[in-house]
Amino acid sequence: MVPILLDINVMSRLFVVALTLVSIALAPSTARAQDALTVSFTTTPRGGEFAPSNVLAVWIEDAAGTFVKTIGRYAAVRTEHLVAWVLAAGPGDVDALSGATRISHATPLSVTWDFTNKLGQPVANGIYTIRMETADQNSVTAAQNNQGTFTVNKNGTASMQTVAGGGFENVIIDYAPNANAGNAADCDNGAVDPGETCDPPGSCPTTCQATSDACIVNQLVGSAAQCTAECVESAVTACIDGDGCCAAGCSAVDDDDCGPGGGGGGVTTGPVFGGCSASDASSGSLVGWLLIFGLLALPRRRRRRR
Repeated sequence: MVPILLDINVMSRLFVVALTLVSIALAPSTARAQDALTVSFTTTPRGGEFAPSNVLAVWIEDAAGTFVKTIGRYAAVRTEHLVAWVLAAGPGDVDALSGATRISHATPLSVTWDFTNKLGQPVANGIYTIRMETADQNSVTAAQNNQGTFTVNKNGTASMQTVAGGGFENVIIDYAPNANAGNAADCDNGAVDPGETCDPPGSCPTTCQATSDACIVNQLVGSAAQCTAECVESAVTACIDGDGCCAAGCSAVDDDDCGPGGGGGGVTTGPVFGGCSASDASSGSLVGWLLIFGLLALPRRRRRRR
């Protein structure tokens, strides 16, 4: 067998290539700096025949109104009745199947967007529209559904806004630029750096404890994976039956948690009695006791002696 002799220059080049490959393999991985958007919100009923059950879609459009990506969808069936979403995304869109058809509006929701389009490509800076739609009936037009339209400016400056409209309440839009800059000083280094709310990700909240005030909701915003998750309290502004809160501007006509005086954003403490708060029930009980004492005070008829 004839030995193969390698030129010393070839050997040195092979050694350099091997050393480079080992250096790359051992080097700490870095992630691309990436903006993040978290949208938390509460839905309200439209009054359709399936209420309070409802289907929901949340999607993004650019400044020209062009569909970018679905970031949340709760619908096992009847997605065709999310008319505005189907028109924007197309009937075959299957992005972000977040859950099944919802059975109530009691639980606040939170969806996230990494500022990529449907193909996973990063989008440019600019104004983007957050579209929301719920349906609780066999809708054939978008006007039959609740629709919310909100905007966010991807410009590299962090922002948080609380808005409402179109049947969507307590909408918190949290924009975090460069949420994961991918270096040793960022998420998952065991230290809460500027722009973070928790670190490591395993220490971040995944649920939020309910408050003792039914008119204040505690919502999870941000992302544990990006070390930005936190619980944020906000006031209930929707008139919803049976949630224990008579929100500001609500009355007994549109919220059975309200008494005759209407809502001032106050919680109904204690149990609810037939659409009235416990305080209303107390006044009613006083009237009842007065009636009882009045009946007891009436003269009794004397029995005849046999």
